[in-house]
Amino acid sequence: MIKRSSLRFDFSQTLFGNVVLQLCMWGIISSYNKLGSSESAGLYAAGLLITQPMFQLADFNLRQIFVTDIENRWEFRDYFAHRILCSIIALVVSVFLAAFVFRQNGLLVKLALVMGFAITGQSLSDLFHALFQKRERFDLIAKSLIIRGLLSFTGTVAAFYATQSVLFSLVVLAALRFLTAAVYDFPTACLLFSRNPTFSKHSAANFRVIPQEIAPRFSCSAILAMTRLGAPLAINMGLLSLAPQIPRFWLERQGNADGNLTALGQFASIAMLTSVGLMIINSLGVATSQRFAKSYAADRREFLRLTIVLIGLSFGMGCLALLAIPFVGSFFLTLVYNEEYASLSPLLWLITFGATFGFVGGALGYPVTAARVFRIQPFICFVQVLLTTLGCAILVPRFGVFGAAWAVAIANIVHAALFAGAWYFVWRLKAKS
Repeated sequence: MIKRSSLRFDFSQTLFGNVVLQLCMWGIISSYNKLGSSESAGLYAAGLLITQPMFQLADFNLRQIFVTDIENRWEFRDYFAHRILCSIIALVVSVFLAAFVFRQNGLLVKLALVMGFAITGQSLSDLFHALFQKRERFDLIAKSLIIRGLLSFTGTVAAFYATQSVLFSLVVLAALRFLTAAVYDFPTACLLFSRNPTFSKHSAANFRVIPQEIAPRFSCSAILAMTRLGAPLAINMGLLSLAPQIPRFWLERQGNADGNLTALGQFASIAMLTSVGLMIINSLGVATSQRFAKSYAADRREFLRLTIVLIGLSFGMGCLALLAIPFVGSFFLTLVYNEEYASLSPLLWLITFGATFGFVGGALGYPVTAARVFRIQPFICFVQVLLTTLGCAILVPRFGVFGAAWAVAIANIVHAALFAGAWYFVWRLKAKS
């Protein structure tokens, strides 16, 4: 097996897979607008309000912990067991929370349940991607993302076109995500262990259909130790996922009072466009995670160079988009969604402005995490959530979707500034050692 260590190759593989996946996911919400209405897109967004933050919390950022665990403190099967257990807990808690929050709307409770299953399938795939990433097989990650994206898009859109039911289309989405994990990710991981003796600790793995190393091992000591280590990152990821859902929650509350979820659908649809930039940053961050960890330990100059590359790309992308929106914003929104979005070009600009600082903050999170500085991150994200909540409480009742966009922008600026401070702390700490 040839080991490919080029950063450009790793980034291009990860980026290509994520581009296809993100386009497919955007295609789903675009189809809800074109084949249905912005309220259909609002129902899709409502299904994520509770499940997305809950599963991010239960994720414990195991992927980053596994990839940057140079000393191999735990085996993959320990991480796999942790992921299965936490996904089950997250699903149960999500349903109970949805039943409480949406107690007057049974459809939203059902949507939350189905989206919980969909995210569970995605979460399992993500852990297999960590295994591929640690082996520097970014081509396998790209293939998985492409398969998941194309299956999800075609199946979900076809189901919605045939039934005009958001709920049924999401049932199909959940089934296809589990199918991807079961048919591609799991067998590929088995082959990595069984065909490569150097990748497993036990030679007996070469003679197993399902290698011993990939069968989940529910060790209480390992699960508790990983939970303690990942708790700050779990809180951090949960808060990071909660932050973008807060304006959606306020718009959902306002929409229920008005009798429709049009504003929620419009905000979620436009915000989805900025996820392309975040996806690019995450692709480069994933490709450089191990390099960040190694350079922090041995090459301070390389650590600085990688950070500058990430920040420059993050901020540059946002600025280019902000320059283009005044000229093509209305046409673009009409093209990708429908005519009711033509007047929302200013909203697109404002959301992109806030997202630009979100890109920078997200980029700075990778070197801070690679330096194993975890405890400060939940505080930074808590400040972001607090500012977003206060901003929405003040601005959404008066300015609607524009108030939500301003609240997110203010919170993202502070979030990026705090992460810059954390990175500087990491840099100075290494200089003194």
